[in-house]
Amino acid sequence: MSISRRIAAVLAVAAVSLAPTTLLAGAPQLGWSDLHDGGANQLDDGYVALTDASGNAIVGGVRTAPGGFGDVFIRKLGRSDGLTDWTFVYADPGGNDMALADMVIDHRGDIMVAGYLSSCDS
Repeated sequence: MSISRRIAAVLAVAAVSLAPTTLLAGAPQLGWSDLHDGGANQLDDGYVALTDASGNAIVGGVRTAPGGFGDVFIRKLGRSDGLTDWTFVYADPGGNDMALADMVIDHRGDIMVAGYLSSCDS
């Protein structure tokens, strides 16, 4: 057996052994939910949902700030109860709209965010 076939076989076994067995026991059930509502007629959109090494949910998106500008909004929710561990908001100091495009967690647990700034200046 070639080295590449042995590696592929080991990866296939690892993927099968990592599959969650609890989902095979029955239908999934809702453990908890969370709602962020910035108010009537305000933009609150989630774009990315991740889990950290402990299984906590980290959700990122955009929320409308006072004054009507969009801010990047990131929240960490506890795995077992869904309670907010922390919330981070990034607003452009110049008052322009911000948007979150993507988010990843690196091997150290640091969160990296990619997004863009929408300027209304001409």
